[in-house]
Amino acid sequence: MIVSENVPLSTHTTLRVGGTARFFIECESKEDIQNALAFALEHGLLWSVLGEGSNVLAGDDVYNGVVIAIRIPGIAFVDAGEEVQITAGAGVAWDALVLEAARCGLWGLENLAGIPGTVGAAPVQNIGAYGAEVKDTLKEVSALDTRTGQIRILVRDECAFGYRDSIFKFSARFVILSVTFCLQKAAQPSIEYKDLKEALAQGTDLSTPASIGNAVRTIRGRKFPDLSLVGTAGSFFKNPTISEEAYASLKEKFSDMPGFPNARGVKIPTAFILDHMLGLRGYTEGNISLFENQPLVLVARNGATQKEIDTFANNIAARVHDATGIFIEREVRNFPT
Repeated sequence: MIVSENVPLSTHTTLRVGGTARFFIECESKEDIQNALAFALEHGLLWSVLGEGSNVLAGDDVYNGVVIAIRIPGIAFVDAGEEVQITAGAGVAWDALVLEAARCGLWGLENLAGIPGTVGAAPVQNIGAYGAEVKDTLKEVSALDTRTGQIRILVRDECAFGYRDSIFKFSARFVILSVTFCLQKAAQPSIEYKDLKEALAQGTDLSTPASIGNAVRTIRGRKFPDLSLVGTAGSFFKNPTISEEAYASLKEKFSDMPGFPNARGVKIPTAFILDHMLGLRGYTEGNISLFENQPLVLVARNGATQKEIDTFANNIAARVHDATGIFIEREVRNFPT
């Protein structure tokens, strides 16, 4: 357990903003996490859990509490006949797990290639891309129940997965230690997503988990900014689901607006609203902008603050509502919660 003091959160979040944390504790095991929680309790301090900080917006003010940074390593495999169960520590980089699964020829994670963050953070958001979500292959989550101090195994149905949502997202009760996935030995390619179909039509090899993963990384590389150059949390807003009636009304005004029916109505791409309906691709205010290659992505340049990002995002959401009547929600979470 490594304890540091007065650590700038801007160096531990991909948006590169945030004040300092009074204590920052890196934990490589369950025991480290228990000790970190005991440390916070002993000093009467609040605490929050952080992975790689790839989907959070850290506040500008000093956090007079304890940041518990999850660094639990390890990937293990269990052969289970037609499938393989793969368990990874919560601190493992997500894409490292995807690469390892592909190296072993296992199917199920390849469409989620290239997503920044850790394995432990993946179920929190129920990360998804290119027609896949974490819940599709997740078997169970091992977590420390902070109410009881005991280890709890939560199977998929107990995780309350939804669109970029789960039981873990807004509750500090469970600290994820590891995640187990069920991956398939037999080929099960999922390449119906528009960008992958286009890649296939252009001659891209999509015959293996590794080749699909590489294609997804290439596609993402065109749509997302370079994290080494600017701050970003990837897609900042969720795609809204609206009623069939509301969709039909908007379709009259914007005949080319795509829609994807689901159990709750019709999901529409926020990027389409921002780009084709509002012309906000590349829109900039001060240090913040919507990425020129993908307007769903918010970019923060050097000197940006949480307050600037909040103001910018609120302005974008207001413009969307004024034009369409739709309230768009953030995918990015405030930190600490």
